[in-house]
Amino acid sequence: MANRAADVLKVGRRLRGMTQDEVAEIYGISRNTYQRWENGRTTAPYDDVTSICLDVFKLSIEKINEVANGL
Repeated sequence: MANRAADVLKVGRRLRGMTQDEVAEIYGISRNTYQRWENGRTTAPYDDVTSICLDVFKLSIEKINEVANGL
């Protein structure tokens, strides 16, 4: 995986059936910022990736690790 954070965000969002707009609005960031993170144009801070997965996607740490490892 070229950009693990981007992959985690993309897979997590798809698992929850959410749009990029919905994630950005719920998390309180601009759609453009979220799109850049998910597309790997900029690297999302680790704390933000973790918070989005736990608070927005409601994914456990174990699930985040599975996604990050391509399982």
